[in-house]
Amino acid sequence: MSSLIFYTDKDQILVATDTLGVSNGGKPFMFSSKSMYIPHIKTIIAGTGVGGFSNEWAMYVTSRMVVKGLDNLDYHTQDGLIRLWEDYKVRQSLPESYTSTVYQLGFSEDTNEVLVFAYRSTNNFASESLGYGTAVKPECKVPEGDLLKLIPSMMQEQREIQSKETPENRIYIGGEIYAQHLTVNGCNIFKIGEFPDFKKQEQEVFANFSENEC
Repeated sequence: MSSLIFYTDKDQILVATDTLGVSNGGKPFMFSSKSMYIPHIKTIIAGTGVGGFSNEWAMYVTSRMVVKGLDNLDYHTQDGLIRLWEDYKVRQSLPESYTSTVYQLGFSEDTNEVLVFAYRSTNNFASESLGYGTAVKPECKVPEGDLLKLIPSMMQEQREIQSKETPENRIYIGGEIYAQHLTVNGCNIFKIGEFPDFKKQEQEVFANFSENEC
């Protein structure tokens, strides 16, 4: 569960995520990077829904697959995600109601232009080609202006909307905010902000770790 905001046009990709991971009860549990860049195929993989699944897929892609680029990867992704999802649900003891969506954003090895694909567990991870523009998960307004500067306030709005949800439906957002800006020449990764209660969440995370070590 996370915040994901991204912008794409034919020449560039900007992906921003938060870093908070929570326990089943919604308590801060860990911090993690929720999008991963794979340089040799010029692709960013990110996800929403079940925490950690998209990262596991990214590691599978980079360590166990031989693909030419994003077009080639897309051809194999549905079958790969179906197999990994069934295994992941068993290993993590996930309820059947849990879902995941994986996004693959990168440059085509054929045209050298940006491609964006979504794969949703609710649709058997069928490949869905997305158009250019700004996308947000979960919902929030997309104001006019410099998106990079607006992302922290957009995530704060997401957080406020989610705080009104029931615990079982709520998406927990927090920690720090990191962005990846990908062009055909490479990817820059940088921190663009943190949430007001980041230090408090950090203390909780490390306190839990210390208790578990005792």
